[in-house]
Amino acid sequence: MSVFETVAVRDGRCLLFDQHRERLARAASELGWPEEDFARAALLSQPPIGPAATGVVRIYLTAGPGALGERFAGSFYALAEDGEVGAEFPAIRVATSAAPYLPAPGGWKTGNYWQNIQAASHARAAGAEEAILFDPSGCLLCASMANIFLEVDGRWQTPALGTGARDGAVRAWVMENFPVEETLLGASALGLAAAGFLTNSRVGVRAIAGIDGRPLESDVSALQRAYRTSVLGVSPPEDPVRSSP
Repeated sequence: MSVFETVAVRDGRCLLFDQHRERLARAASELGWPEEDFARAALLSQPPIGPAATGVVRIYLTAGPGALGERFAGSFYALAEDGEVGAEFPAIRVATSAAPYLPAPGGWKTGNYWQNIQAASHARAAGAEEAILFDPSGCLLCASMANIFLEVDGRWQTPALGTGARDGAVRAWVMENFPVEETLLGASALGLAAAGFLTNSRVGVRAIAGIDGRPLESDVSALQRAYRTSVLGVSPPEDPVRSSP
């Protein structure tokens, strides 16, 4: 058993690190790992990152080899991967996954990623690049590797955390800075959506180009610009007539 957080790194800075650390602590607590053991772990401080590093670092907390009921005996591991983060990635095509998805307890990110990978693989075989996941009752949860936001009837909406949707750090940043309604969403929301975007640490805010072959209005540039400025620290281009986010 393990839980993890994926942290974006840009020019040697771990982005939204405190938010990721807090989520990892809550996941450990809810899974029964003693808080004092978690607090003593070496990687509660920011992991060492080179000054020019850009990519992601995945911080895993394992339960260790102990039997049920024994004290926490696991370890922290940090796995770094170079690559672009939060770039102006092209809008992405998504497809509905036919297989019901069983979220992890509390919606936490766990090391058991088989359902996610299988759903993403099926979506790519169908000509899309990401899968949209529903629980067995037909409630929209997320994409296989990201949180999802949809514009329905002129309002931005996202699955409520109580459904098992993941409490992503970038998801939380969007909700703190833009008007978004947390709600229960079904398959009908996909057909009604005029626009949409995905969020995770690697892509930041990425527009959805189409759902199940239906094109969307994929202009979420205001959100993307705000994320790049506020989180990535990228200065916006000089544009005196640019509208506010």
